[in-house]
Amino acid sequence: MPLKCIDNQREIFSFDFESDEDWNALRLRNKATNSLRMPCCGAAVVLRTSKLGTKHFAHARRGPCLTAPESAEHLLAKRIIVEGIARAQWHAAPEQSGETPDVGAWKADVLASKGIAKVAFEVQWSRQTLDETLRRQERYRAAGVRGLWLFRQPDFPVEKEIPAFRLAYDELRKEFFVGLPSSEYDPEYLTNSRRDDPNFWQQTIELSEFVEGTLSGSLKFAPPVGATLPVEVVGAYTSCWKCRKETGIVTELLFRASQVFESCPDISISLETLGHPIPDGEQIVKELLPSDRLRQLGVGEVKPRYSKTQERSYLSNGCVHCDALQGQFFEHQVANEQRTLFETEAEFRAEWVRHLEDHGINVNRWWFDAR
Repeated sequence: MPLKCIDNQREIFSFDFESDEDWNALRLRNKATNSLRMPCCGAAVVLRTSKLGTKHFAHARRGPCLTAPESAEHLLAKRIIVEGIARAQWHAAPEQSGETPDVGAWKADVLASKGIAKVAFEVQWSRQTLDETLRRQERYRAAGVRGLWLFRQPDFPVEKEIPAFRLAYDELRKEFFVGLPSSEYDPEYLTNSRRDDPNFWQQTIELSEFVEGTLSGSLKFAPPVGATLPVEVVGAYTSCWKCRKETGIVTELLFRASQVFESCPDISISLETLGHPIPDGEQIVKELLPSDRLRQLGVGEVKPRYSKTQERSYLSNGCVHCDALQGQFFEHQVANEQRTLFETEAEFRAEWVRHLEDHGINVNRWWFDAR
């Protein structure tokens, strides 16, 4: 059930016939001339309107054509994507086909083009395996096309090379919304029963706005990387196990990405994570946690110390009075008493990302600039 058909070797599009009068006039002309043909197989055409109000073309008789019918939601989503592409001042070609040597034929739900740039918008309303997505994305890549996927299913990859997002239809508002995964999103554990949990989606954007913004540069991957971000040095106060005097300890560095990129998750790096082999971890401490500033706040120096209990040296807090190591056990004890000790700023470095991902801190996420 496409949005386009062939009229005497010329493509025509159903969305160009906005009024019911124009649509009925085309229907009457086709009855008289039988000139409209399906682009997939050349079969005769009938004009229809879906239950969601989308004008489209269909086979007059099904015959041997293997082209699968589309749902009303799929048709409407394609039409809205066309509208978003037009607002971005790109050219929209629904149901555009192509063929690339060695990888075969491809067909985009809607192909957006501007100059040499091409983006294929794919609406996947039925379930598709990851292997199939990878196969089809490779065809687009070989053809010089950037593929972007809009899935009804809640599980899909979060990767720069496979832009993939959730597409949901709000029946009450009669609108589609695109969901961007949050830092809590994990496709391996996201079930259909939990797919609407807002904790998994950091942003939801109306579909045409998403398409327009994507083509205008609003969609970015891991925007905090390389950016200078505000940093909150978070800590608490406790009694030193050795001298029994009060001392402050640092528990985490909170990179406030949300203050620079609205709705982008903040990034929390604990002292324990920082002490593991993050590149230049000790240098980061010297820059962000200068000992003289910490001392002014009643906080001991953060540096590597040897722990008899763990039989190793690690980046640790020390008592501001006697420098005794304040072990990780004490950091966990004061978790409910944490506060911001002071604020600074720092570049969030690309070389940290892999190490943070190894500790379950997700940085590689998509973000949409809705401003």
